[in-house]
Amino acid sequence: MSLRARLSIGLCGALAVLGLWTCLVQSSNHERAEQLSRIQRQWEMVNAANAQARAVVSSHVPGVANSELAAGAQRRSPSPERSTP
Repeated sequence: MSLRARLSIGLCGALAVLGLWTCLVQSSNHERAEQLSRIQRQWEMVNAANAQARAVVSSHVPGVANSELAAGAQRRSPSPERSTP
């Protein structure tokens, strides 16, 4: 076998290996992108919750209970329309 044939076969083999390696890297990059997207959404939710808590804290008036944080705020009193038969 001539040197040219050996080099051609070697080059074809190297290109085939490179193509397979590229496929593997691309599929792992897709999985990593999905994981990064999930982490980013969680971070955005935490950031929004922190901003909301920061707004509640900065608007707090000393000595007055925050209506959202008060113990009885979640219990609703019956509306007058419903209580009258």
